[in-house]
Amino acid sequence: MVRAACHCTAVRFEIAELPDWVLDCNCTICRRYGAIWTYPDPANVKIVRGADATDTYTWGDRELAFHRCKECGCVTHMTALETDPPTIYGINARLIPTLDPASVRLRQKDNGHTGIFWTRSAAPPEPSRHPKTPPPGPDDWR
Repeated sequence: MVRAACHCTAVRFEIAELPDWVLDCNCTICRRYGAIWTYPDPANVKIVRGADATDTYTWGDRELAFHRCKECGCVTHMTALETDPPTIYGINARLIPTLDPASVRLRQKDNGHTGIFWTRSAAPPEPSRHPKTPPPGPDDWR
């Protein structure tokens, strides 16, 4: 079981397994959110906490609702609105603390029609000024 949560952990998911691939979409909304999406089978996702702790934003064709935590503001997931009740369509993979980006294939979808993506920098990562914390373990929500 894989755990995912927003920063304050008010919204928590359990997913059956880690994804094989994630999607970087550069459409006008995903580019602004900075989300990297994973699309697990809805039957393999459980909202452990916080199903009522999100606000939603629906845009464009009104097929998807983007959810964000009411407390910390993290974009958590999106639901498909054409089903009743709406089903989880995608989860922000950045909420999975145990997901090693090197272990998944990154797919880029040019929905913004610019060919420009923020991922895969040629430069090495810059050192952090934040306090060093232990790496997340299997029981860590953050």
